[in-house]
Amino acid sequence: MSSDPSLLSWNGIRLFLICSLLTAMTNFPSGFSHTSVNTAVHKLNEYLNDSFTERYRPLDHEEVSLLKSGINSAWYLFQVAGAMCSPFLCDNYGRKVAFALSIAFMTFAGAMQMLASFTPYSEVLIAGRLIAAVFSPLSDAALILYLQEISPASLRGTMSSLYSTGYSTMCLLGMLLGHEGLLGHSLSVLLFVPVIPGILSTAVILWMPDTPKFLLLVKQDKVAALKSLRFFQGYLPDQVLLIDSMEQHQKEEAPANNNNDSNTEETGTSVMHILKTHHLRKAMMLSVAAAILTLPFYPILQSSTFFFTDMGVDMKTSQMASSLMMVVLTVSSICSTLIIDKVPRRILLLTCGSCTVLFLTIFAVAEQLHQQSIAMGACFGFVMAYGIGVGPVIWSIPPELSPLANRSMMFCLVYSIHSCLVVVTNFSTIPLFLKIGAFSFVVLFAIPSAISLVFLLVSLPETSGREIHVIINELKGIAEDKEPKQDIITYAA
Repeated sequence: MSSDPSLLSWNGIRLFLICSLLTAMTNFPSGFSHTSVNTAVHKLNEYLNDSFTERYRPLDHEEVSLLKSGINSAWYLFQVAGAMCSPFLCDNYGRKVAFALSIAFMTFAGAMQMLASFTPYSEVLIAGRLIAAVFSPLSDAALILYLQEISPASLRGTMSSLYSTGYSTMCLLGMLLGHEGLLGHSLSVLLFVPVIPGILSTAVILWMPDTPKFLLLVKQDKVAALKSLRFFQGYLPDQVLLIDSMEQHQKEEAPANNNNDSNTEETGTSVMHILKTHHLRKAMMLSVAAAILTLPFYPILQSSTFFFTDMGVDMKTSQMASSLMMVVLTVSSICSTLIIDKVPRRILLLTCGSCTVLFLTIFAVAEQLHQQSIAMGACFGFVMAYGIGVGPVIWSIPPELSPLANRSMMFCLVYSIHSCLVVVTNFSTIPLFLKIGAFSFVVLFAIPSAISLVFLLVSLPETSGREIHVIINELKGIAEDKEPKQDIITYAA
């Protein structure tokens, strides 16, 4: 379409830089904090032990590990609560307000944790972390909605993939800065690092406009929507016509929705509305199936050093391998950003998802045969496949399969289910690994992922380069012109 900027044009590069800035602002508080503290783990253990020693009694190694495990699990549980509250803010007050509030409160939570590190009150640090956990899903939801709604269909995949690329980059930055020779010598310094960027990020978000689609279709402000479109995409031909066509399509959809059965097509964005509406329920199931493919990533990210040392690899090699895996993840995510709009996303997800299952199986077999090098290589293969075609794709699926009115609720519902699954699998992985070895990854992850891939193969529509209403009509079973020739020409080019 003539109003779509090319990625290599000035307007395309400008949009890419804006989206990169947004994803950095979102992922820095969570990604950096996770890995920097994990790298400087002895400093956190020392603080927790000193806190209890000064007020109660010293903690032994098992008690410190249990406390840390509880804190990590509580993060994901509190994310569920935050995710279920996020649609109210995103849908009623806008993506901009939700984004600004989430970053502001996560910055406040970071400051709380930093101040707590100067005191013996570890409860304040834990409370700050839990506040950040509540607002983390809100920032993620607002970011995904921004990336989807400010991007043209031809660049939507590239911009959405920045969510995963930004997270892996911030995790790598945290891991590097968390080393003893840089900032890892002080827990207080590590906790303070996200505070100043958080204040600046809040100011930047308040300066930016809301998304064009929200302003047009929810606020019904065509002038503000056009200004927003030009802010993000620059001045291009036919933008007024694009705004008019979006508005006309919304008007055409409204009577159809009003004529549907009131029990299944109630106006609103509740969870029950999604569960009762066939195409929304199918979109949710497809999104959850895709999210299942990410579950093995979290124990590998958080406990890869433990898995390697338990296999008999020395500590220094295990730590170096874990750090190198973060480098591989970051490079893979960047590669994904470069190719995601040139390869059909359905093919990319199914191919890379199948590779992750294969590498998990190789890891399990090699560990049982005491082939340490092959097992470690399989972990690197998993991370590469995840970074190229799983992580960058799966979080764009919920909003791409949902109409605007249900988009934030769909994302947050899938996010909540995913967080619950992460808690269950994370808590189960290490105990099961100690009992049956790496075959725990087959039981917990490879088999469920394989089942999910079959479901996705049968039911997932292609979303790359297609307008949202065309994708939704395919889920509804409505046959229409989906512009196949244009898509084929785009892929061939």
